[in-house]
Amino acid sequence: MRRLEPIERLPDGTFFRLTPGQMRSVRGLTKRCCNFSGGDCLLLDGVCPQSISRSLICRWFRHAVLPEQPKLEQAILRPKKLRRCEVCGKSILARSGRTKYCPACAKEVHRQQKAKSARKRRSGVDNLGEKSP
Repeated sequence: MRRLEPIERLPDGTFFRLTPGQMRSVRGLTKRCCNFSGGDCLLLDGVCPQSISRSLICRWFRHAVLPEQPKLEQAILRPKKLRRCEVCGKSILARSGRTKYCPACAKEVHRQQKAKSARKRRSGVDNLGEKSP
């Protein structure tokens, strides 16, 4: 059997949470899982964790069953608020529509923008290249 990757999480460390509609779809798909037998997981010899959870926690389900439904997979694993930092490419959870950078890069970009603005102000030249009175 191949080794599965560790459970992926949102950038803040929490699991992917399912909406009620997604949860109904996921519960229907868990019954199609090859390891599901009457509410129990054959791999774990107990209750299927995916059938009782409000998050996406079963690695087998994520890699073997969920890809059968690409639209559902896209909706769960790539929420609209999840973006990439324009500088480093790291995943960030956008808190507003203007979020473009991760917190670490935001400090550096803001520092560079302030320095550029200060240089322009000190030069005494407006946007057209003429000296200000």
